Amino acid sequence: MVWELNKRSVAWLSVSSNTFLTAAKLIAGFLTGSISILSEAAHSAMDLLASMIATFSVYAADRPPDQNHQYGHEKIENISGVIEGLLIFIAAVWIIYEAIDKLIHGVTLKYLGPGIIIMAISVVLNLFVAHMLRETAIKNRSVALEADAMHLYTDVFTSLGVFIGLFIIVLCRSLWNIEVSWIDPVIAIVVACLILYAAFKITRKSFLPLMDVSGSDAEIRQINSIMARFDSRGLDFHRLRTRRAGGALHIDLHMGCRPGLSLEQGHDISHELKDEIERSVAGAKVLVHVEPSSHIEILHKEHADVRRLHEELKKDERVSGIKNIRVVRYRKDLRLEAELILDPKCTLAESQVLTLELTKRLEACFPRVKETVLSLRPGDGWQDAIHEDDMERIRELVGEHQTSLAGIHGLEVISSGGIHRIRLAFGVPPALPVSEADGIARHIEKDIKALFSEGADVDIHVEPCREDCHLCNALCAFKVR
Repeated sequence: MVWELNKRSVAWLSVSSNTFLTAAKLIAGFLTGSISILSEAAHSAMDLLASMIATFSVYAADRPPDQNHQYGHEKIENISGVIEGLLIFIAAVWIIYEAIDKLIHGVTLKYLGPGIIIMAISVVLNLFVAHMLRETAIKNRSVALEADAMHLYTDVFTSLGVFIGLFIIVLCRSLWNIEVSWIDPVIAIVVACLILYAAFKITRKSFLPLMDVSGSDAEIRQINSIMARFDSRGLDFHRLRTRRAGGALHIDLHMGCRPGLSLEQGHDISHELKDEIERSVAGAKVLVHVEPSSHIEILHKEHADVRRLHEELKKDERVSGIKNIRVVRYRKDLRLEAELILDPKCTLAESQVLTLELTKRLEACFPRVKETVLSLRPGDGWQDAIHEDDMERIRELVGEHQTSLAGIHGLEVISSGGIHRIRLAFGVPPALPVSEADGIARHIEKDIKALFSEGADVDIHVEPCREDCHLCNALCAFKVR
């Protein structure tokens, strides 16, 4: 909040100084009859109105986005700058009109001393306030305060011109008794021309952002240099767009992600990029669209690289079939995805070793293969062959409870991707309390998971023992009879 208070306090300082100078110049202008001083009074009056608009816009632009203004209120400062430029233009035209009229009909000047003093005070005071406004505008990227500062800098030069003109008139009267009052409206016209130039610059700079003008060349180069640092991480960028609104620079861009990069990873990188740009570019507000890279190409199954990779995988006798092979080219690199059907005699441990061996072999034989993703599935008969030992271990474990309380009705073990999936059904006496049956099931589930350090998904179904149950040794009421 410190910078907001400073920003607002400087805006009010401009209002106060312009109020004082407008009143002082009006008094001096009517007292001396100087059209150049009156033109300066009109100029200060426009300064006052402009500074009041700028102060309002500073407060309004700082408001957070709301339901009706979801992108914020920064453009209020641009509207303020345009209005200020138009007001300055009107003041300049009025000054030229009055100055030409005085040149035609003549002008009588008197009491020039107070006028010279007021002009001197105006130069010093406007120079100080303009400097404060400019420093604050740069610090806070405020278009309204920058326009106000530029306006006051113009006022410094115009007041200085009037001061010099009045001094020359007084000097010629005092030393050579020469009347050169015509200098006053001439200086007023020169002042008005300077004001017109300032009005054009202020209006143009404030108006262009209303048309969504893009950022400066220096800002675009800075953004591109930051994106270039992320390029080596398998990213590419396109559709970079910028638009200015008040002191903010809205930036949106598309970030293409290489194959294999997850949505979560892409999201994290996009926030890293966003933070880096917003730290480096003043007023930046960044939106990054995450999408697959436009350089990704899925190779046809008849492509030479796909056929060669397929043949290499088939060379291993443990691989009985290959399904869903997919080769993706990103720039010059390849990513291989394939589903391998394993020989039924292949054990789980052997399948894990096989995955590592195939990955190393493919990447050694094909240097362009930078990433390999292999999923394994059993061939026909594989489940019974590979899991008979595991099932026996589970039977022994359940056997500890296979007394009067529980007996196995059904057991199935399946493996996928290194994870065992165990489905176990066992019977219990119908009269056994539910809490006790649940306790047995939980104890068995815990023991089974302890058997498989690689990971196990255990599903246990508890059911009452039937009268004709011959699958277990549970001692139920039916069997007792």
